[in-house]
Amino acid sequence: MNALLVAAVLFLGQGTEPTGIIAGTVVFSASQKISSPVQVILLSQRYSDLWSSDLQKRLDVYWERYKPAFARQKEFFFEVSKQAHREATNYVITRMRRDTAGNFSNYLKETTPDGKFEFKNVPYGEYKILAVGKIGDQEVIWQEAVDVRSPIPQFLELNKRIP
Repeated sequence: MNALLVAAVLFLGQGTEPTGIIAGTVVFSASQKISSPVQVILLSQRYSDLWSSDLQKRLDVYWERYKPAFARQKEFFFEVSKQAHREATNYVITRMRRDTAGNFSNYLKETTPDGKFEFKNVPYGEYKILAVGKIGDQEVIWQEAVDVRSPIPQFLELNKRIP
């Protein structure tokens, strides 16, 4: 009987890609008011690399364009950096939406009012998670890396903000 049960489990498991669960919370203090639900994006390694390279290109262009202004006013670089991060994120989301191979809705979630999110059936691999939201009138981006290698849920706290 045990042999039959093992054979059935092996047969049913054939052809299915192993997956895991990523659950987490976007961390913000109780005194901060989130203007709307935070959008959480799960980037596969491919899209994570695309995001990073696009971000670097944008930062390089802005650096060359605004170098004299940065020298006079260092805080201006942080504003331009935020814009580059926002633009790179929008670019990658647009590319993900056009990708017919993947189901985009599985990789984009909104948080609950208390900042919780969950991605189910995540194929094993390395991912970057970006969360985009507004605190007051300021747009904020959080990021975290995660490596899914087990069906055991990964629990994350996104508290690393991008400048």
